[in-house]
Amino acid sequence: MRAFCFTVDLDRDVNTPVPGEIPAGSVDRGAGTSPRFGSARAGLDVLLGILSDAGMRATFFAEGRTLETISAGGLSRHEVGVHGYDHEDMTSMSGRDIRECMSKAVGSVRSTVGRDPTAFRAPYMKMNDAVLGILPEFGIKYDSSVYVPLNASIMPRVLPNGITEIPVPEGTDSSGKKIAAYLWPMHEGRRKPDDYVKMASEVEEGVFVLATHTWHMTESRDGGMMTPDQASRNAENVRTVLEGIIGMGFEPMSVPEAAEYLPNAGN
Repeated sequence: MRAFCFTVDLDRDVNTPVPGEIPAGSVDRGAGTSPRFGSARAGLDVLLGILSDAGMRATFFAEGRTLETISAGGLSRHEVGVHGYDHEDMTSMSGRDIRECMSKAVGSVRSTVGRDPTAFRAPYMKMNDAVLGILPEFGIKYDSSVYVPLNASIMPRVLPNGITEIPVPEGTDSSGKKIAAYLWPMHEGRRKPDDYVKMASEVEEGVFVLATHTWHMTESRDGGMMTPDQASRNAENVRTVLEGIIGMGFEPMSVPEAAEYLPNAGN
C-alpha cells in the first residue's frame, strides 16, 4: 500500500538564523529580525480550510513559541509534533540545552492540543546522534528530519534507539534538476503542482512525505507578502497537489499512523 503524509512546519514567519543567537528570527522586512507570526497564523487558517475540504488529517510539526503566540485551537483534529521551541539549530546545543528546549516545546504542544506529542522534525532539518538520542526521553517515537533518495519503495525504518524514521524524499525531475518533497519552490513560483504529483507517482510502496510551512501560504521568502490573488493561487496549487496525490490511490495518514500501519518497516 501507499501512504501519504502531508506534513506542515508551523513556525515563525520566514525563519532565519540570527548570528550569535540560538533562537531564530524572521527575515527582515524593514523592522529588524525579531520573530513575526502573522503569516504563520494566516497560513494556518488557509491550510486548515484546505484540509477540512479534503477530509484529511495532517501532521503539524509545531514550534513551541509559535503555538504560544498564535491561536491554534484548530489543530485538535490533526497530529501535532515538535519542531523545537524557538526554531533552534539543536545540533549546535549542549545536551542540557536540548533537554530544556524539548521540555518547553513538549509542554507547549500539551497545553495547546491536550495531548503529548510523539513525532518530531528538527528545525532546518538538521539532526545528529546527540539530538536523536535525547528524543525518547520526551516520549518521541517518530522522526521526520531526514532526506532519502526518491525510490519506488520508501519504507519507515526503525532506528537502534526505537524511534521510527519517516523520511522526506528527494530526487531529480525529468530535466535532471534536484527536487525535494518540500513545497517551498512552488510557493516561490519556481515549481508547478505537477512536479510534486509526478514525484509521488514514482513511489510504488511505502510512504510519501510532503512538507510545507504555514507562513508560506501568504508570504514568500523572496517576494514578501503575497497579494490576495497570489495567496489564492498559492492555495489552489496546494489543493491541486493534494488531490493529485490522493487521486493516484495514496491513503492520507498522519506520520504515526503511517509508521504503525505499514507492516514492512525495516530494522
